[in-house]
Amino acid sequence: MPTLTIDNAVVPFEPGETLLQAASRVGIAIPTLCSFQGIEPPTSCYVCVVKIQGRNGMAPSCATLAEEGMILESGSEEVRLYRQRALELLMSEHAGDCEGPCRRICPADLDIPVMARHIVEGDWEAAVRTVRERLALPGVLGHVCPAPCQKGCVRMPVDGAVSIRELHKGVAEAASVSGAATAPCAVPVSGKRVTIIGAGPAGLSSAYYLSLLGHACTIVDEREEPGGMLRYGIDRAVLPLPVLDREIEVIRSLGVDFRMGCKVGDQNALDELTRRSDAVVFATGTQAPDRPWPFTVKASSKGIAVEANTFASSRSGVFACGGAIAVCRMAVRAVGQGRLTAESVHHFLTHSAVGEAWSPRFDSRLGKLVDEELRQMSSTDLAASHVDASNSGPFPASLAAAAARCLQCDCGKKLGCALRAYAREYEINRDQYRTGERKAVTRKRYASGLMHEPGKCIDCGRCVGIIAAEHIQPGLAFVNRGFDVAVKAPFGADMDTAMGSSLDRCVAACPVGALWKEKGTNGDAPQGPKSA
Repeated sequence: MPTLTIDNAVVPFEPGETLLQAASRVGIAIPTLCSFQGIEPPTSCYVCVVKIQGRNGMAPSCATLAEEGMILESGSEEVRLYRQRALELLMSEHAGDCEGPCRRICPADLDIPVMARHIVEGDWEAAVRTVRERLALPGVLGHVCPAPCQKGCVRMPVDGAVSIRELHKGVAEAASVSGAATAPCAVPVSGKRVTIIGAGPAGLSSAYYLSLLGHACTIVDEREEPGGMLRYGIDRAVLPLPVLDREIEVIRSLGVDFRMGCKVGDQNALDELTRRSDAVVFATGTQAPDRPWPFTVKASSKGIAVEANTFASSRSGVFACGGAIAVCRMAVRAVGQGRLTAESVHHFLTHSAVGEAWSPRFDSRLGKLVDEELRQMSSTDLAASHVDASNSGPFPASLAAAAARCLQCDCGKKLGCALRAYAREYEINRDQYRTGERKAVTRKRYASGLMHEPGKCIDCGRCVGIIAAEHIQPGLAFVNRGFDVAVKAPFGADMDTAMGSSLDRCVAACPVGALWKEKGTNGDAPQGPKSA
């Protein structure tokens, strides 16, 4: 069998194979957005390029045949930079939000459009699961959160924002009334012990998520009852105690041990805790300016000094979050930091590098919509485009109606978008080649359940190639030239009619979410690299 060399590795190949096929068969990952099994290589994305020794420029591996003795570079910095630029060019033509603006603003990162979708569909378990993935105290926050997310709601300038705070409050109330378990199933016990100093929102959140990750948690607090500012600093007319107590009981039910009336006031007390624990989390609230800092953990004028993203302090195994690191005026921010700290502690306990740079989620962003785009997005048919408000299940009809106002402006393929995954992997600048103008934002719903968002299309040609290979009529084709090129159905036919029996295959093959189905779309989407 003939062989070639890719990044110093000898790779056998079959005659007639492309470089991409040869690499893929031996597990060498080369990114591609246009190549697809069973169609002629469109060579439109140029993300799959490699450098061939002895040849000028880069070669698309999806269309270049393998030859005996070839020597390729696929992982060099030069190739990586070329792919990065190709991805940035594609991103400049991609008009879409990966996540809803409301989620990006939420300090706890709640997936608000997905929560709303589950509410209207009456899928109680999914709604609770989505809320609890980010909010350890959803009912409490339903009463006290100032709802910064609502300021970013796309619907705001049309007829007012979606009542997001009422949505997760309603999910929490429905969970309480049902009497069913309101917490996700925890993983097997790890054998690790974590002590959390402080029973406020940050400490409660850390304990909740650490327990779900299998670690035994003890919360230590000098007050007689848990809750911190939620119990001792908020008017009971704003936050009724039964709401707080109910959500603390959920945390207690996970096995969290509360040691109230216990103060950790000096270095000896901290040393004792660290000897008896595998990790310690400071969630104590803000240190009074007139009180000297009694611990050797490095502090600043704001509070305990921690590494960005990991919340690790200067002392190994000691972390801090919430008011312990800076004044934290919003409980929702403290709850969000508590979850992130729990994840960081988990990495520490499972021997991941605490100080490693955590790559943030990549998000394509549309920016402000113009009046016509807002009108089209907020039309009745689109507002309920993939939810059924008539089947609200355990949720009150009023809650389902409020959720149905959500425009679902996150991407229907955000979990499986290959462009998003590669954008993160190659650390692109999403605005590198963007000009002041962008494609118009349009979204059309078809009787088949197909959702078509042409502004997201990167003209990869997969759908055109699939339909051509299967001889479907009337099919799809590229129209116009240059920057105005677009994929359309001929003779004014509907997109789903034009794709015929190839519809589902085209939807699954679309790498960016320009084509997706109304229900179950996230799971249907092809998965990109594991870094997504």
